[in-house]
Amino acid sequence: MRGPARLAALALVLVPAVVMADRWHFEPPIEVTSVAGGQVFHHLESSGRRNVAVSGGVVAVAWEDDRDGTPRVYLARKGLDDDAFADEQRVSGAGEAYEPSLVALGAGRFALAWEEDGQVHARVVDGPRLGPVFRAANADSVQASLAAAGGTLLLVAAERDGRFPRIHAHRLAVGPDLALTAAEHCPVDGVAPRDEQLYPAAIVLAGRVVVAWEDRRPGHTIIMAASSPAGAVCQFAPAQRISQRDGSGNGMGRNMPYGKGHGVSRVALAAFGSSSAFAAWADKRNFREGYDIWGAPWTAADGFGANERVQDDFGGVAQQWHATAAGHPDGTLVVAWDDERDGSPSVVMSWREDGTWSDDVVLPGAGGPGEQANPSIVLDADGNLHTAWVEREVTGGPTRLRYAFGRARD
Repeated sequence: MRGPARLAALALVLVPAVVMADRWHFEPPIEVTSVAGGQVFHHLESSGRRNVAVSGGVVAVAWEDDRDGTPRVYLARKGLDDDAFADEQRVSGAGEAYEPSLVALGAGRFALAWEEDGQVHARVVDGPRLGPVFRAANADSVQASLAAAGGTLLLVAAERDGRFPRIHAHRLAVGPDLALTAAEHCPVDGVAPRDEQLYPAAIVLAGRVVVAWEDRRPGHTIIMAASSPAGAVCQFAPAQRISQRDGSGNGMGRNMPYGKGHGVSRVALAAFGSSSAFAAWADKRNFREGYDIWGAPWTAADGFGANERVQDDFGGVAQQWHATAAGHPDGTLVVAWDDERDGSPSVVMSWREDGTWSDDVVLPGAGGPGEQANPSIVLDADGNLHTAWVEREVTGGPTRLRYAFGRARD
């Protein structure tokens, strides 16, 4: 139920009951790592929010924590039929490491990228084997994000270009010894930056590449994007703004009290169907309650379309953060985020059906007392939903990593 009926219900009930997700049947959450408590803090903060992936019959989660006093990147894996994750591997080196991005390469292999000592690093993991470390040519590079499909492995990152960070794309090749080499490397936006370009996300779909990022060229943050034709990585069309200024569809018109514009934050991208994608981000166009979750659909024929509010009407009474998106070739598209409508952060999700978004659903096992935040999601080949998130009992307290498996309903 959306629209006037839901708005009327807000007068009586501010917070909807927790509902089971009717698209997926969720098993009870499990721990990703036994290293928790004390003063250990885990982070799932990759650019584009890619921290969980499924490769063959293996699901993996990548994160950063400070168990030995220095932030480092770790990877934990389990078979899809296993009850628990195996002991994690440390993937990063001796330096301070942050924001790992994870993508499946097939046959149980994964690629990871992260920032270490201010430079983007990447490597392939195949079971217990760790491939050689690849380092971006630019020593001043951060906020790495990976995408892979159809034999193409893409790394995007914010790399210093003169005064400002600029989004660059690298097409990587995987050698027989798991070594990564850069087959192509170029800026995504052909116009030199006038201000910062940050936090990119990318997809590879039917040979095309789509990249979106935060951009501050108008004096405030907007979401920009660019795409390449099929079969080419470094032939991007001119970048376009995809976060709209006028609050399309929110009834507020163009005279909003934002000065240069409202804030947006941290775009995520997902491909779905045969030739479609969706960009989701946190958006402050409804200034009264802080950030909401908005997005824009993309097709190969038409590019990005009009902005859509993803969350339902009940979401208007609270703040939302950390949007993550996943899609499937059968057309399934789901967006998840953390949401404070219950009084503390819970992981909430919505999926697109027949062009409209479902009522919001609290992820079973990721709501209630304490904080459940920073989700990352992926759909496997069978349409099952895999979700990882950070949990803590009290604000500012130590964290633990949780994972839930949602089996697609027939």
